[in-house]
Amino acid sequence: MADRNWVLVFDSTHAAMAAQTILAGLHPFVIPTPRDITASCGISLRMGVEAAIQAREILVGHPDVVELSAWYELSEGSYGPAEPKAEGAQGDELVAGPRFSGDDAPAEPVASVPAAFVRPDGSCERGKTMVQAEHSLDVYVNEELTMRVVCTPTHLFDLVVGRLFTEGLVSGIEEIESIDLLASGTRANVYLRNRQADPSRAHVDVVPTCCTGNQVFNSYFVGDSTLRKIDPIEWDPEWVFSLARTFADDSPLHRKTFGAHSCYLSLEGELICCREDLGRHNALDKVVGHALREGISLERCVLYSSGRVPVDMVQKAIRARIPVLASKAVPTDMTIRLAQEFGLSLICSARPDSMRVLSDHRLAAQ
Repeated sequence: MADRNWVLVFDSTHAAMAAQTILAGLHPFVIPTPRDITASCGISLRMGVEAAIQAREILVGHPDVVELSAWYELSEGSYGPAEPKAEGAQGDELVAGPRFSGDDAPAEPVASVPAAFVRPDGSCERGKTMVQAEHSLDVYVNEELTMRVVCTPTHLFDLVVGRLFTEGLVSGIEEIESIDLLASGTRANVYLRNRQADPSRAHVDVVPTCCTGNQVFNSYFVGDSTLRKIDPIEWDPEWVFSLARTFADDSPLHRKTFGAHSCYLSLEGELICCREDLGRHNALDKVVGHALREGISLERCVLYSSGRVPVDMVQKAIRARIPVLASKAVPTDMTIRLAQEFGLSLICSARPDSMRVLSDHRLAAQ
């Protein structure tokens, strides 16, 4: 049965606390009442349709709570009053895609700071320079603090969706019920459908990134993280040269600060999107998240990165099922071996007039 987003709201805090105790065995999420719902004490219980149907049956024996509560269902982007019904019952429409709320660009990505410009002849000129803003985002998955991401404060929904996907916490956007950005974008509440934390998976593999401060706190929600071979595509070198020319023309944040990483995504030679971030991993996750949110098939895309290509960047591309990964920079020997093993076309030192193809199914066939 497909899961949906149901919310039980209450006229009083006492009724909400009583219902939470009564329904504890169904593991409902205690959340602030969504803004679309005005008739509530401010505390609500969120659950999927199966749990909601059971909850409705259980609460029949508690008329004091039923009289002070009401059900709401997410439909077409907003909540409306409805009763949970079994699949196939009248009014049982399915809800496609997650719900997003909050500001995904909560702060300016750059800051102007005083600086002294000193020259070899000893002269000094005072002025201002532009630097990147450094933003910290704590990601809670089903109420569990799961990761901390240090990033540029733009396109945070894309970043969270992409990070969940490329790190193996979800296998598709349909597994995400909702993402709420709170506290000026410093906290993301992610709710996954039909998923419970597995405390036995507390071990965390430490993977270095280019952003000091990034942390993964547990693996409670990591699913099948096995890497699988990619289906190769017949890509045109001009697609990569075009991306390299676009990168050479510079991107807005890098033009201001000279410190941003850029990531581009194209589909059969057409540029889909560009995302920038102080971390190359974040920039990659942002374009992946954008593609997932827009329903773009990553299995036919080319990704171009401004940054060096270590093993974890290649792992992200493989998990995302991206067949071609290109970079202005260089790989490592392990990166090349991993790309060859899983059928990823890896292109490095990609510039407007030249590139190095280090892994590709056509090379393997020769």
